[in-house]
Order: sequence, then structure tokens, then C-alpha cells
Amino acid sequence: MMKKFHLSLCLSILVLLFSACSVSQVNSNKEVLIDESLPKMDNLKSLSDMSNIAFEWEPLYNDNIQGFYLYRSSDIDPQFKLIATIKDKFQTHYTDTNLDPNTRYYYKMRSFDSQGHISEDGKVLEAKTMPRLEALPFVQAVTDLPNRIKLIWRPHPDLRVNSYIVERSKSNEDNFKKIAEVKNRLSAEYIDEDLKPNENFNYQIIAVSFDGIRSEPSQVLNSTSKALPPEVRNLSASLDGSNKIILTWDTPVYKDFSYYKVYSTSSSILPYSLIAKTDKNSYEDIVEGSDETKYYKVTMVDIYGLESPMPVNGVEGRTLGIPATPSIILAQITSDGINLEWTDGDSRAVEYEVRRYGGEQNAIFKGIKEKRLKDIKALPGVEYNYEVISIDSAGLRSKPSKRVKAAQ
Repeated sequence: MMKKFHLSLCLSILVLLFSACSVSQVNSNKEVLIDESLPKMDNLKSLSDMSNIAFEWEPLYNDNIQGFYLYRSSDIDPQFKLIATIKDKFQTHYTDTNLDPNTRYYYKMRSFDSQGHISEDGKVLEAKTMPRLEALPFVQAVTDLPNRIKLIWRPHPDLRVNSYIVERSKSNEDNFKKIAEVKNRLSAEYIDEDLKPNENFNYQIIAVSFDGIRSEPSQVLNSTSKALPPEVRNLSASLDGSNKIILTWDTPVYKDFSYYKVYSTSSSILPYSLIAKTDKNSYEDIVEGSDETKYYKVTMVDIYGLESPMPVNGVEGRTLGIPATPSIILAQITSDGINLEWTDGDSRAVEYEVRRYGGEQNAIFKGIKEKRLKDIKALPGVEYNYEVISIDSAGLRSKPSKRVKAAQ
């Protein structure tokens, strides 16, 4: 009885060992039996591009199989893994996609039947994807454009190219980010718009194939958008113009100059308004009234419409004030009239006007060129008051002098 038990135990162990030798894993989750009668797949052929490897094998239409299992490994991951289950025995082609360019892979195929039994391993096939697209052979950045940077390149010679990705980073950083994709292999230009003046960036351009494989990046291009025109210097405004303020400023040497903008305000705390455009380095602002004050700023505009920085501080200009008030120094009664004499407060007067108040009618004496007057029409016994006004060459009139009394 004990012998029979030991014999039964040994047979069970042998069965288990035999079964273990006849089991293979299709993947980590499923175990199947190897059937040596199933056809081995030794005739696997391949064709590669950058990211795909296509397979072809001899038809097995007449064999008692259900389909095929395809396994893959690589130098980085040497363990074979199931990547495809082909459930139709009449299929003789399959493509493995989304592979890394310029990478070596290893494949093997097994047939399987309707009971899930698999064939023995076929021959291992080595296949390598093609290298990724080369970098663009010629790229260039066009600098000094207003609020933009222009990139140009020679179309990629590889006919598999479908588009170009443009990446940008700040000049002091390396983290390139996609800003655009230009469709069509023959397209060879991109303009990065809406930039600030004098803004600097690095760029690189990447060709993309029809199946989404990127080329090596192009050389890094550095470029800067056009700077603003130079600030206007040495603006001056007159302080003695009659009913006008004359502005002048330096003329910088600037090849893209177009014109100047003149701004003004009546108060240094109020906003400036555009009053004129001129291509000269001077401007005459007509300002009615004497001793009127205005403040000015001038900017330069280039041929692209870029305007130089607005100066922080404005320049004060002022119209000419009225002449100084004269002073009467003599009001002398004589037998034939009243003699008047006066002095100027400044040297601007070119003529004078004397006003007489009193008597039956007031009188005005105009066009007096000297600083004296003899009023021969003054009547005896009548008290008069006199005042004098200075008038300059621009017709500006001083305030009247203090009145002086005199009687004939």
C-alpha cells in the first residue's frame, strides 16, 4: 500500500514537471500551452521608417491555427513583451507604430489555435528604425523690424516633411516653447508679431514629418525687434515772443526718421495734447495774449510709426509780457499849456499814448514818439488828470501810469 502511494506521488510530480515545461506566458497575465505541432514563424520580414516597422509573413491559410502573437524587445528593455494579437489567420501584414527613431528592436512571432495553444518561438528578427530628420540646413533671423522678428529658412529637402514648429525662449533662458506651426514643406517664413520695441528672443525651428516625427532642432537664432527712435534732446522754448512761442531742438542723425510730434499743455500738472507734426527741428506756436505760459514735449517718429520715448519733464515757454509801466515826472503849467514828461520802465517802447481826463471832454494823444508832451489845448482854470501808456513794436500796451493832476 505504501509503495503504491509513493508511485502515485512520483507520477504526480512528473506530470507537474512536464506541464511546467510545456507552458509559456503570452503576457504577464495569461499562461498558455505550447503545441509543437503548430507552425513556427521563421519567415518574418520587415520594412522600417522613422517611427514604424512593418511586418510581412508567409500565408498559413491551410494550417489549423486561429492567428498570431507578435512580441517585441529592445536594447533598453530586453524582455520580450506581447505587443499585438492578430486574430485572423488570413492576415499577413502588421505595422508596429509610434517607435523611437534610430532605435534597434527585436521581434518574434508565434501562431496560436482556437484552444489558445501557441507555437514554439520563431526566429528573432532584428529591425531598426531610420534616423530622425536632419536639422534644417539654413535658418536666418531678420532683425530690426518694428514690433516683430522675421524668421526665414530653406525648405527641408526631405519630402516627408509636412510642417515646421517654431520655438522661442527668452535670450537668457533655455526653455524653448512652441509658438507656432507652419504648414507645408515649401513654406519658409514666420513672423513673430506684437513684440515690444527692442525685445530680444532666441528661436529654433523643427521640421515635422507626416507621421509627427520631429527633426533635430535648427541652430539657435537670436534676434531683436526694432528699438524706438532716440529721445529728442535739448528742447528749448522762447520766453519773449510776441503772441507766439518758438520751439527748437537738436536734430539727431537717424536714418529712419520721418517726423516730429509736438505736444503742449497749459499746466505742468495737466496731460499733454498733440498740437503739431513737423519734419523740421523747430516749431512756432501761435499763442494769443501777453505773458502766457505753456509747457512742451517733442518726440520723434520713424518711418514705421515707432515713436521715441516721451520726455519725463516738459519745457516751459512764455509769450512776451506787456511793456513796463512808465512814470510821469513832470506836469508843469505854463502860459501856453501844460508840459508833461515821463520815464520808461524798460526800453521796449516805440511810442506812447497820453490820456487826459477833465474839462468838458476827455482827450487822447496818440503816436507820441518822445517822452514829453505839451498840451496846448488845456483851458485856464480847469483841473486835469494825465496818464501815459507805453506801446512796443508788437503793439503791446503797458498798464497806464499813475495819474498826475495839473491845472492851467
